[in-house]
Amino acid sequence: MEAILYVCHGSRVKSAVHSAIQFVKKVQNEIDCKVQEISFIELAEPSITVGLENCLRKGAKSVTVLPVLLLSANHAKVDIPLEIAKFQEVYPDININIAEPIGIHQNMIELIKKRIKEKVKYLIKPTKIMLVGRGSSDPLTFKDFNSIVNLLELNINHPVLPAFMAVSKPTIHEAWNQLMNEQNNQVIIVPYLFFSGTLMNEIKDKQITLPLAMQNNWILCEPLGFDPLITSIFTERIRDAQTKQLLTSTK
Repeated sequence: MEAILYVCHGSRVKSAVHSAIQFVKKVQNEIDCKVQEISFIELAEPSITVGLENCLRKGAKSVTVLPVLLLSANHAKVDIPLEIAKFQEVYPDININIAEPIGIHQNMIELIKKRIKEKVKYLIKPTKIMLVGRGSSDPLTFKDFNSIVNLLELNINHPVLPAFMAVSKPTIHEAWNQLMNEQNNQVIIVPYLFFSGTLMNEIKDKQITLPLAMQNNWILCEPLGFDPLITSIFTERIRDAQTKQLLTSTK
């Protein structure tokens, strides 16, 4: 029997963990698989090991591990494979495939455009768009985020400024100050985050500190949230991981 284990980031904030669980439940409703479990990399339960054990307890002989991550950083490259390697030492007969995170995908560009259109029907040329990501010490993650920025610019024919909440440059504070100094007529802030949480609250807090004359012109979009566009990518990632495993096992 096949199973899917969704692996989320985790958080000390209970509301963020709840949001992650609700997000995955919506995805599960759209995925055709009898056994589907959820786990967290850190800061929340169940752990990856417990999540895998839950899959086995329900009769799974093969598990596809799906990182619920926007970009491929150290969690996807190191932490998740390490936990699975430890698990396989105890359960060597269980077939475990690791799917890729979302990464660069046209569906994500369409979803960003959808979130912008929810707030602003038409983009006018003086408008600036700031795409805000978590940030990462991984140079490839930084490169992928900037690739998304470039793809978005091409798709909407409009300038997009990247900004990061931590680690990477430009920081949201640097990008924010740059846009304030330019005295733009309109700024659209797009959080490149799955759902609301600590980082989203930080952006909201910054928006409140704007001068009153600017607050109405700085428009904050909703986080990416659940959308069939994301479910479609997850389905693709699961299929690719299973196909890769099948090809490997037949060699």
